[in-house]
Amino acid sequence: MRALVVGAGAVGQVLALHLTRAGADVSFGVRRPGSVRPVTLFRLRATRAPVREALPQLEALTSLDGAQPFDVVFLTVPSDALESPFLLELAHGFGGATVVGLQPGLDDRRRLVALGVDESRLVRGLISLVAFHTPLSPTSNVQDEGTAYWFPPLSPWAFDGPRERVEPVVACLRRGGMSAARRPGLERELVFFTAALLVTVRALEAKGWSLSALSADPAPSARASAQALAVVERQLGTRSPLGPSLVAKAALVAWGARLAPAFVPFELETYLRVHFTKVAPQSKLLLGELVREGRAAGLPVDALEGVLAQLGA
Repeated sequence: MRALVVGAGAVGQVLALHLTRAGADVSFGVRRPGSVRPVTLFRLRATRAPVREALPQLEALTSLDGAQPFDVVFLTVPSDALESPFLLELAHGFGGATVVGLQPGLDDRRRLVALGVDESRLVRGLISLVAFHTPLSPTSNVQDEGTAYWFPPLSPWAFDGPRERVEPVVACLRRGGMSAARRPGLERELVFFTAALLVTVRALEAKGWSLSALSADPAPSARASAQALAVVERQLGTRSPLGPSLVAKAALVAWGARLAPAFVPFELETYLRVHFTKVAPQSKLLLGELVREGRAAGLPVDALEGVLAQLGA
């Protein structure tokens, strides 16, 4: 398999590592030439020391002019980057490749199709890992420079789309040692989970990234999540799954904020602050879309507007 990973951030590096282990011929699609060097990765484990791994130097392409055709393209960039001139130009070289979009938003299918990706070649994927550049902080358990990642238990990378497109992707990732599965109906689940969790994380930002502060006052977060889910329900014409609905319950938000740090092998508050500060433009874009759709449908969005107004303040 010839694979192109667009975006060489933490998620792209972990994906490239497992694709190369499966025997795939992997290249990165990047904005700047020479921007991808060999990387040290650290696979985090709950009760044991991290495992040091190495991603070798891979070809970095800023253009696909003259490049050999790819079998699959993974888009690891945020939603707001799907409309960038760089990606619009790069997409001309995707040819007949399967295109895997890992963006989580309500309107991201439209953005992916606008790149020129035929829906018969489009696969949507759920990123079910945590990945970040190290060291995360002066007290984190990995102090060397590199990329740390963690696969939550019982959470395979899930993919939805035409069976003939999804199954080769899943098989390749499994050969590379990554848990992956085809999950019909994933796209709807993904949009609901994104709406609820995006609001929760941004409510956490309003609390100074303090999980204890969110636990002490969960009601505004839960109310904004409930409004976000109502917008998605109206757009998709279906009820929210159980999981996202739980994020709209204040008592469960408080419980989750108290207990979550005990179940991850990294500093959760620091990770959330670093990662979601980096992707703030994507959050602003997706929250703005929820607010506009809600207004157009005549739904209450005042709590959502409050979260959006505080984003980045």
